[in-house]
Amino acid sequence: MAPGIFVDEPVLDEPSSKEHETPKLRKMFRDTDTLELHSSGGLIDKDSLGWLRPTTKDTPLEEMRARYVRDGYLWVKDVLPKEDVRKMRETYFEYLPGLTKEGTPKREGIFCGDDWRLWMQPGKLRRKFGFQDKNTEYIQRMIDAHSEKWYRDFCGHPDLKAFIRHFTGWEDTTLLERSILRPNVPGGETTQVHYDQIFLRAGPPTSMTAWVPIGDCAATGGGLIYLEDSVTVGQQLERDFNKAAENLSDAERISAFNSTMMDTGYLEKDSGKFGKAWNRKWLCANYEAGDIVLHNPFMIHSAAINEDHLGRIRLATDLRYVETGKPYDTRWMKTWVPGDGL
Repeated sequence: MAPGIFVDEPVLDEPSSKEHETPKLRKMFRDTDTLELHSSGGLIDKDSLGWLRPTTKDTPLEEMRARYVRDGYLWVKDVLPKEDVRKMRETYFEYLPGLTKEGTPKREGIFCGDDWRLWMQPGKLRRKFGFQDKNTEYIQRMIDAHSEKWYRDFCGHPDLKAFIRHFTGWEDTTLLERSILRPNVPGGETTQVHYDQIFLRAGPPTSMTAWVPIGDCAATGGGLIYLEDSVTVGQQLERDFNKAAENLSDAERISAFNSTMMDTGYLEKDSGKFGKAWNRKWLCANYEAGDIVLHNPFMIHSAAINEDHLGRIRLATDLRYVETGKPYDTRWMKTWVPGDGL
């Protein structure tokens, strides 16, 4: 393991950082006065919003690592070839007939406009709305997509694998088998407040997540938002949860859905409320095809509701990496299926 990636280290001064921030990147820092984002729990106040800091992939390695340690995330531009990402997007929407608007290019991913509940992933929320037996062909194909060669090839893209190895310094890297390929349609429910270690408790916090938007995703398009300086918050919450779970069985203790947690495993439905409680801003971004965001297993994040003005579906996946030979939550070495307990 490269030193300093998962442990605290002195933060580097950044006199060189501006050399690696092009005018295009600097333009991504926008005023939030005109930005309006909603979580599943309601509006996030404008004064509670900020912007993620982009990093070019040619930024010096020691600087990238220092940013990751300090900020809990690293948003890296153009790690993947844009055309490869767009082709993946096109293939996915070709695989799921009916999801996109008839007559529009598949790679655009324009939502068909139906009741968004028909296009939710299977699970508790779908059952809550009584939609578990509706649009069943779509549900099955959404599940099956995770085993398709084109998706597995994308997850193992050589450029992504090479960057992860470069950044971590690990001699060998293991990509955890379980991932969820999520199409978030406009207006639908979205990811609530959490940190990843909640769902990886059967092992130590040795993982690193790469969130990969599959296509362009503006700040209003439902991308991930990160609670600033929240790694220590996640660590404190996990200590509190572990203490509260001391008298539970081992199986219950490692569950994200045990009696100390919400039944979804999340921390809060209302992202704005959670951010204000911790006096921290939510950081958003205008993501582009080819970007990735690396984040710490205790970094708190959620997603905004997709309110894309063109009706584009936000497609993304979460890939988790560990250093080969190090301990981790082995429950994640299986392909995702609904009801797998994770």
